[in-house]
Amino acid sequence: MSRRLAPIGLVAMMAAALSGCGSFGAIGLGPMERSAKPVESDTLPPVASAPVTRNTLPPPPMDPNAQTPAPMDQGTLPGATPLGSAATAPPPVSTASGGEIGRTDLLGGWTLQSGGESCQLFMTLTSWTGGYRASTRGCQSPTLKSISAWSLSGSQVVLAGANGVSVASLNSTGKTQFNGQTTSGAAVSFYR
Repeated sequence: MSRRLAPIGLVAMMAAALSGCGSFGAIGLGPMERSAKPVESDTLPPVASAPVTRNTLPPPPMDPNAQTPAPMDQGTLPGATPLGSAATAPPPVSTASGGEIGRTDLLGGWTLQSGGESCQLFMTLTSWTGGYRASTRGCQSPTLKSISAWSLSGSQVVLAGANGVSVASLNSTGKTQFNGQTTSGAAVSFYR
């Protein structure tokens, strides 16, 4: 009699285990149950819209906290509008080397040197007290650390502190080199 109870117990356990499988059919997921009624759609009817056009975006502004990229040619990315082409930009200024320089030529990262110290200078076209926003990174001297603005006056670049007061004045010796003095008389230069 014990032999007969074992198969019955096994069958009962399997029936209990398989009874949960029937729930798929109850909610319409089973292979045996197919719905004959059409599926209703919650989508909206199409709406007329303006045609899509393709425009090239200008390059993003330089992040003052980003690493300075390797020096590149003065060109721009293919298809991009050069930064200096804005109608509101002032006419470029002639440099000592005969080339012209404008505000957009100064944007981005530069190597700043003064008194044997070398650090980074970043310039943007964000309006700021004393001209446009500038920042430094890795500078040890309080004078260089205080630079927070820049302006272009003729062929001269003036670096200013947080209060807009001049910290250094530099003259262009080309589009990639500027030399001058801090207000305390120390030699200063920035280049790329």
